[in-house]
Amino acid sequence: MSQPAVPEAQPPAQEPALAAGLDDGAKRLLRLAIAALARREHSRVEVDRKLQRLLQGGETAADIALVLDRLESRGLLSDQRMAQALVRSRAMRYGRLRLQQDLQRRGVDRETIAAALPPPEDESAVARALWERKFGQAATTPQERARQGRYLAARGFAGSIIARILSVGEDS
Repeated sequence: MSQPAVPEAQPPAQEPALAAGLDDGAKRLLRLAIAALARREHSRVEVDRKLQRLLQGGETAADIALVLDRLESRGLLSDQRMAQALVRSRAMRYGRLRLQQDLQRRGVDRETIAAALPPPEDESAVARALWERKFGQAATTPQERARQGRYLAARGFAGSIIARILSVGEDS
């Protein structure tokens, strides 16, 4: 019996190399940035901070800016995509305030944050589900009510939503 023909390895499509025209220092920074982005989405500010810490002799902030611009132009670095990924992964555990704070800390601008956050009307349902999963019953003492309120507040839910959930919990 004859063996099936094994196709020859085809060279990758001839597209301009991402590192073309970069000096050795910038190429190293590019590799580090791509490695970070391969693990998870990062904002431009996060990647900048990581690369600033890893600068070696001869590498400059201008090299970092060049690398970041190149990554953004190729669609490998996107604040919008990072914000959406963070919100998607955390929206069922945290409120809008906490998500907004996390995105601000990562250097995302206000417009991108506003576009990525879930609608405010969803927040109450998420807070209620968290409260039911954690506590399941209304507080019987003021101390327990305060503890339940702190739990929801630490997860970034608005005071009005917390008050509504705790008062509904008392009625049930």
